[in-house]
Amino acid sequence: MKISQYGSIDALQQLLILGDQYNTHGIPSPCWITKHPQRIHYTQEGEEYCFVEVTCRDGVQYGIQAFGDEAIALYIEANKCYMCGLSMLNEYNKDIQPIEETIDGVNYMFDSIGCALVFKKLRSIYGIDFCLNN
Repeated sequence: MKISQYGSIDALQQLLILGDQYNTHGIPSPCWITKHPQRIHYTQEGEEYCFVEVTCRDGVQYGIQAFGDEAIALYIEANKCYMCGLSMLNEYNKDIQPIEETIDGVNYMFDSIGCALVFKKLRSIYGIDFCLNN
């Protein structure tokens, strides 16, 4: 995993890839994005703002927020296909119509039906703890 210049992106990637390492049971708990940012917001001073909510299987929730250039980077990172990592933002990929699938009660975002199917197949083989992120 590469380290970014932004702490919010590092935090998001750590949670999605490694899960919640600090739960009470000492066992990593898979995490996923439960609130994808729909757009960049602006503060009263005109600075960019982005918020992402991450929930882990053990019920712990994390809020990740960023301002300025970091907010834009977090917005882009949070709107990638869960399977292949391709950006699902129309300004970057005009042909993509994001697909939201609910699997085992969790909403996942994919860039295509193919990615959703591959994820479901891998999940059925490796079980509920299967976690894949770029």
